[in-house]
Amino acid sequence: MHIRHTAAWPWLIAAGAFSGAALAQDAGSNVEKCGKVFGTLAVAEPQTGWGHLQRYGLGSPATLLRMMIQQSGCFDVVERGVAMQNLAQERALAQSGNLRQDSNLGQGQMQAADFVLTPVVQIAASDTGGVGGALGGALLGKLGALGAIAGGVKFKEAETSILISDVRSSLQVAAAEGKAGKTDFNIGGWALGGGAAGALGGYTKTPEGKVVAASLLDNYNKIVLSIRDKPQLIKPSSAAGDANAAVSTRAEAPQQAGQMLAAKIANVKVYQDASRDSPVVATLQRSDELVATGEAKNGFVRVDAANFSGWVQRTLVGPIGGGAAQPVSMAPPPAAMPAPMPAVVYRYGNFAGLVDGADKGSFRVLIDDRGRITGEGGFNRMGVFGLMGQYDAKEDALMMHGSSGAGGVLFIGRYDLARGVISGSWTLGGATGVATGSGGGGTFSARRQ
Repeated sequence: MHIRHTAAWPWLIAAGAFSGAALAQDAGSNVEKCGKVFGTLAVAEPQTGWGHLQRYGLGSPATLLRMMIQQSGCFDVVERGVAMQNLAQERALAQSGNLRQDSNLGQGQMQAADFVLTPVVQIAASDTGGVGGALGGALLGKLGALGAIAGGVKFKEAETSILISDVRSSLQVAAAEGKAGKTDFNIGGWALGGGAAGALGGYTKTPEGKVVAASLLDNYNKIVLSIRDKPQLIKPSSAAGDANAAVSTRAEAPQQAGQMLAAKIANVKVYQDASRDSPVVATLQRSDELVATGEAKNGFVRVDAANFSGWVQRTLVGPIGGGAAQPVSMAPPPAAMPAPMPAVVYRYGNFAGLVDGADKGSFRVLIDDRGRITGEGGFNRMGVFGLMGQYDAKEDALMMHGSSGAGGVLFIGRYDLARGVISGSWTLGGATGVATGSGGGGTFSARRQ
């Protein structure tokens, strides 16, 4: 398999054709059922859309997947897709005071997702000689093994894979692959409302769409079979990871070398080694003066005195000066410049900032620990807009898109970790939700709160 990465965004990937794979026969269009609900689940979508399926008359398969999930009864589905922009817009209207006071729309009401289902589509047809498209980022799946054009069908075989991950622990709880090669997919037995089938578009009307839909159904049914007999799906931790952590060397707080110390109480023992089982080399009184060597181990600090050296429990000594002895400082020696916050902490959180250019305004977003961006804002003239996007920690690059009163708006920028600032440029396009740059633009900047 050939993988090709695009230069613009490192999470955009493309894959070549799969070869020689024998496909399993379709098992019909029925969805496997669960006897209980395991929790809430979000279906993730790529931030740049499903454009590589458009040549086959297909849009996002997220709606199809959500219907399968609801039919199975395994999960309650929460909205995290394109409609999230509209949800954010309604919340922005509530915060601006434009909604009725009894609307009861505020903070702390949205349901958290317990799990995330993450597919990605990779497609290669024989008439292209290569890759039709793919997406990565948080989405981890594939669609391939697409055969030759026959009887007017651009491809006749499909293979998919789906992962389900626990949001809290980030552990993968289910994974499966699906295959299909027939075009007899239908949802006649799904007991859907009158308008539901129309929302699936080409997935129920075109041969190519039915092949993809059948593969996804086969894929999801295997997921259901793998989880429905489990008493609990949530994995709070990895047993192997916990075992490794238990036997690993413990991190010790630094001790400033050369610091003058004294005992907090009388008769504090000084040991030969960093253990209370080792021989005692001296007994301290409150008047004894000690010099810290800078070594710390197992809750002990090493000290030197006029006539001995050894290890003393750090909780029983403190620095000399300014009255009563205080606990040993847990901070490293002061540096000429304050050290930046660790990247793992500093990268994520809430940001607030301004937009400038063709229109002015402000916005607020949250970057979570998976790099997903959600938020809202407002232009002075074009009105409120919701925001969704993705932050790539490897490249410190980010992209957000939303929809204002004048059409789609796209934000592309970078994250300056040293200053805790995200900044870049925005462009305005048509009413499709994808900014083209035709309607003006400007710059934006936001600081971590």
